[in-house]
Amino acid sequence: MPEEQQSQSPEAHFDVLVVGAGHAGTEAAVAAARLGTRVGLVTSSLETIGQMSCNPAIGGVAKGTVVREVDALGGVMGRAADLATLQFRMLNRSKGPAVWAPRAQCDRGLYRRAVRSLVEQHTGLHTIQGTVARLLLDSAGKSVNGIETLEGRRFTARSVVITTGTFLRGRIHIGTDTSLAGGRAGESSATHLAEQLEGAGLTVDRFKTGTPPRIDGRSVDYEKLQRQNSEIDQFDYSWSHFWDEPRVAGDTTRHPAQLPCWVAYLDAEAKQIIQENIGLSAMYGGAITARGPRYCPSVEDKIVRFPAAERHQIFLEPEGHDTAELYVNGLSTSLPAPVQLDILRTIPGLENVRMNRTGYAIEYDYYPPTQLDSTLQVRAIRGLFFAGQINGTTGYEEAAGQGIVAGFNAGLAALERSPVILGRETSYIGVLVDDLVMCGVDEPYRLFTSRSEFRLTVRQDNALQRLSGIGTHLGIYSAGEQHIIEQRHSDENLVLDLARTTSITPAQAEPLLSAAGSASLTHAVKVVELARRHGLSLGDLLSAAGVSTHLSTDALISTELEIKYAGYFERERSQAERMQSMGDFVLKPGLPYQAMRSLSFEARQKLELIQPRTLAQASRIPGVSPSDIQNLVIEVERSKHALLSI
Repeated sequence: MPEEQQSQSPEAHFDVLVVGAGHAGTEAAVAAARLGTRVGLVTSSLETIGQMSCNPAIGGVAKGTVVREVDALGGVMGRAADLATLQFRMLNRSKGPAVWAPRAQCDRGLYRRAVRSLVEQHTGLHTIQGTVARLLLDSAGKSVNGIETLEGRRFTARSVVITTGTFLRGRIHIGTDTSLAGGRAGESSATHLAEQLEGAGLTVDRFKTGTPPRIDGRSVDYEKLQRQNSEIDQFDYSWSHFWDEPRVAGDTTRHPAQLPCWVAYLDAEAKQIIQENIGLSAMYGGAITARGPRYCPSVEDKIVRFPAAERHQIFLEPEGHDTAELYVNGLSTSLPAPVQLDILRTIPGLENVRMNRTGYAIEYDYYPPTQLDSTLQVRAIRGLFFAGQINGTTGYEEAAGQGIVAGFNAGLAALERSPVILGRETSYIGVLVDDLVMCGVDEPYRLFTSRSEFRLTVRQDNALQRLSGIGTHLGIYSAGEQHIIEQRHSDENLVLDLARTTSITPAQAEPLLSAAGSASLTHAVKVVELARRHGLSLGDLLSAAGVSTHLSTDALISTELEIKYAGYFERERSQAERMQSMGDFVLKPGLPYQAMRSLSFEARQKLELIQPRTLAQASRIPGVSPSDIQNLVIEVERSKHALLSI
């Protein structure tokens, strides 16, 4: 690099710089700003801050819990979703509140504008338009000092968070003949930064993802489709909104006017078209070799992997109030555009449909996350953090969860404070990060409830209860937010106290018992006793007993679950305490694992590579057996005694 450029003074200095302003980047920037650091958020276009690149929906199974965890830690995703929700469903409602999963379809434009507004509320957070060309590293290449943009602007920082999504050497494919560089449709990919990261010695690999076509809703015959209405009347993602009164049933004033989604089906005619043209698919025609998300397959994958299926469900989801465009959920594809249109027109109700945008597949660079520690810092470069799809994950919510972790730890590192590490027993975000850095990925990672050992106690309704202590310790809440948190905890205590002290008579209880098919009472009992029965709501029981609570829905649900499943929760919490005790067994960096001959050869290799911080992390590394863990404890204790005897 020319000498004069080396000595060029930076335009500004920040504590934390965040590269990329998608779901990971905005959360990282806000998390760092809440710690009191000076933050620069760098993006190639300020107009795309908070852009929903694929489906304009937030939440789902496990994902909805992550949104509420991000919100509990001061993030913006849940708040923006509440301001933009135009269709809401509580998934798994038939399975009971313990596994309910909120999912909100959002107005794409409203969501993006809400995110930008929420970001800009933080006075210490500065937005910068520019494309990052390279990182500024120290002379040894072992520590990051800032960034430089293609426009020649230089900014220094003590920590840098990279959240580039699919933009690092991103390449879009439509059929086997159309391929162009891009991070998403209409936007350039980033090559300079990708080349520098690879040149710094980091291991890089490629994944692929895809998106479906969008259609003009004015060309759809809705009479042939199944209507799916919103269930918004009793739900907010965020606890922190600016309303003084708790939600009451039937109140929809906090959200935009609700719109329906529509259900359709892909049947034999469409399957035949796909089978006849499978060789023209970018994935099946050889244009793409990278691996895609197994649990969010393309329509080509569905036909190949499930040939016996008679039909495949498709959802037509509104993009916003200011457009008639519909997102065709379930039809992700990389087939040529004419074939996509032919497939669409086989769907009943879409015989004359107009296609606004084609679906496409995209390949992009990611960095295997075993190169990170549990703070999401790159082990080889101090002060450099990765979050989002760059770590091999898929999904807005997974990106946001990583953004929170990386943002907090980048800010804490800049302030020379101790890092924050979320355990698996505390949150789905903790499960996500632990899975990434301990186990790595061999396909785009997606969260599921089955990945957590504690899914009964780590629920969407109690995220604030679980995580507000961490937020309070970090000092991230305003005085008003802290008051709301304290009120929520007070509400839960009050509900439990009312359930334990309020009596309900047989006459008061009978209508509820009869409706639930439950045995009648012979005498008055405490509400808490009836709340343990299946099919009886704590809120309904208190109301029948003449108690007017005016408390939040979440406080009622959380307390009801604690009553109904107390035994199960106790077992999970005992297991969490055992995991916590393993977490307290610290493994110092640089332990001589290769010299620990009582461990298997594979265990020594994996432990040397990953460098777990605790015994709990070591126990979850693939290839490290329970006997290895027992021997590891002996080896570590033996080395401690040897040091003491010197």
